[in-house]
Amino acid sequence: MPGATMFSRGCASNIGRLSTSNRAPQLSAFSSITSPTKTDLGLDWSSLKSDLVDMIKSNQCGPIMIRLSWHDAGTYCKADGTGGARGAQRFEEGESTHGANAGLKKAIDLLADIQGKYPISASDLWAAASIVATEVMGGPKIPFRAGRDDIPDATQCVEEGRLPDGDKGADHLRTVFGRMGFSDKDIVVLSGAHTVGRCHADRSGFDGAWTEAPLQWDNGYFKNLMTKDYKPETTEKGNPQYRNSDADVIALETDLALTTDPEFKKYTELFASDADAFNKAYAETYQKLQELGWESKGLQEIAW
Repeated sequence: MPGATMFSRGCASNIGRLSTSNRAPQLSAFSSITSPTKTDLGLDWSSLKSDLVDMIKSNQCGPIMIRLSWHDAGTYCKADGTGGARGAQRFEEGESTHGANAGLKKAIDLLADIQGKYPISASDLWAAASIVATEVMGGPKIPFRAGRDDIPDATQCVEEGRLPDGDKGADHLRTVFGRMGFSDKDIVVLSGAHTVGRCHADRSGFDGAWTEAPLQWDNGYFKNLMTKDYKPETTEKGNPQYRNSDADVIALETDLALTTDPEFKKYTELFASDADAFNKAYAETYQKLQELGWESKGLQEIAW
């Protein structure tokens, strides 16, 4: 029926099949820090947040912090409980090699000093960094709960293909997000993270920013989708995308689906006209994303 979320019947899993030798899995070259698999919930959270704020501001790296944690959590499958935030990109094998995660080496490296300073799992640190980054860039304050455990090695990684592809449309979005248990509204809300950041041809194959101020959190992404005309083009990597040449901003097929699908469009229109409604919905839905698979596992709310 219209607006219903489409769920995949199950999630093919390669867990336990990725190791190609008997050697011990090695930490990825992304970082020289071997993070603990459990977080000490008594750590100095205020100090951690302060360090994250300083690092994000000095490196202007807010968007990639969101992408790192999003791609960690966004592999979750509701049908079998696999995937989700597990710090899975710490290893040379497995999810760090997936095409959707190209370029995330930079984010993990930027966090290496903080990772080494505090007794915190990578999955908790990545989630915290994304929440702090959103706030630093002017976005909503998102509740944070800690207590995620990292997977011990790359054999626990999931198969490639669980993250959204930018060159596909509404049915693809409903399949990918529906696998995690998200509704049409949730899909539009989480797509709103494109209000910050940009695509890099050497990473995703797409090229350009969605808004004129890619380090400023607002509802400009939705405003652009509802008011600007985009012309099709092909990037130097051969990827199809769309560009508004006047503002020099882009849209992908998945972005334009938010304006052509009637159910998606009503939320896109709402968020284009009401930044507060977007921020409120984003804070709620992003927390849900970060906690997929961990909801009943004793996460502790952090007051920082």
